[in-house]
Amino acid sequence: VATETNHEVYEFLETVSRRYGIGFWKPGSGIIHQVVLENYAFPGGMMIGTDSHTPNAGGLGMVAIGVGGADAVDVMTGFPFNVRWPKLIGVHLTGRLSGWTAPKDVILKVAEILT
Repeated sequence: VATETNHEVYEFLETVSRRYGIGFWKPGSGIIHQVVLENYAFPGGMMIGTDSHTPNAGGLGMVAIGVGGADAVDVMTGFPFNVRWPKLIGVHLTGRLSGWTAPKDVILKVAEILT
């Protein structure tokens, strides 16, 4: 139903993508975050995307940032994308984990201490 209702929109997006050399994945091509992992993500790269799963590409060793529509338009029209980097700190953990302690428990405790 969506492909019929939005046919004109998809046709426009496909035409514009072809004109500017941008990859376009038609409806039914698959879940976009999997398409990104299989076709665009690579170690050392940088990606800006409008899908909430864009940061998943970070699992392949790239900086992958999810943005809203206005930021995406800025990037696509050549404006620089500024990233604020947080203050860098080091944390050295000592001791042993007990029982059922999981990595998430450790990071939650560290976050509790630091905030």
